[in-house]
Amino acid sequence: MIKRVVMSRVCPITIAAATVSMVVVVVPQVVVAQPFEGALTMRLSAMGASGPPVQEIEYLVRGGKVRVSMNGPAGAMSLLSVPQEQKVYVLMAAQNAYMEMPIAEASSSVAGKAPADAKITLTGRMDTVAGYACEHVTVASAAQTVDICLAKGLGGYVNPLASMQRGSEPAWQRMLAADGGFPLKVTMQDGSIPLEVVKIEKKKLASDLFSVPLTYTKMAMPRRR
Repeated sequence: MIKRVVMSRVCPITIAAATVSMVVVVVPQVVVAQPFEGALTMRLSAMGASGPPVQEIEYLVRGGKVRVSMNGPAGAMSLLSVPQEQKVYVLMAAQNAYMEMPIAEASSSVAGKAPADAKITLTGRMDTVAGYACEHVTVASAAQTVDICLAKGLGGYVNPLASMQRGSEPAWQRMLAADGGFPLKVTMQDGSIPLEVVKIEKKKLASDLFSVPLTYTKMAMPRRR
């Protein structure tokens, strides 16, 4: 059980720069009475001066599937999570190509690795981000404390910019997802905001947005060092 206490200070999500060779860590979808379908606009910024500048990405949700579109080093790209197929696809429009990996492989590196000192606290302090109510949650560890404003009813969160290094995705992110939360805003201890949802639209989406185009050629995932 997550302890609920009132606090004024809150905690982190680690986000690495996106590249074609990224490994996507998929958080399991959370079943809700009326699944959300629509589009979210997310503003992401790098953690560190050497990272890419702030960019907005499109985050689409339909029937448990998630498609995240952004600009990468090789041009426009999309990450497609299809739980029904247990697959994650990386779509590269400029190359008319795609890569795929099993969801189990993408998430296995962090399974069961929740840091012993991680403490998750639901503060009870409510806020509104992009027109949606969310509750401030703190995740405190020896490294730092981060504030996450979590909303309900948007499904499970898929990190659009997962780290290239296997195992570096915060295990507590999975712990939060298990409670049914979707991060609308993340505020680091130094006041920086690596993730913020700026727009949420409920609307019907075409099914072909959540499948690999037949004209795309399959490429092998880069080998990890």
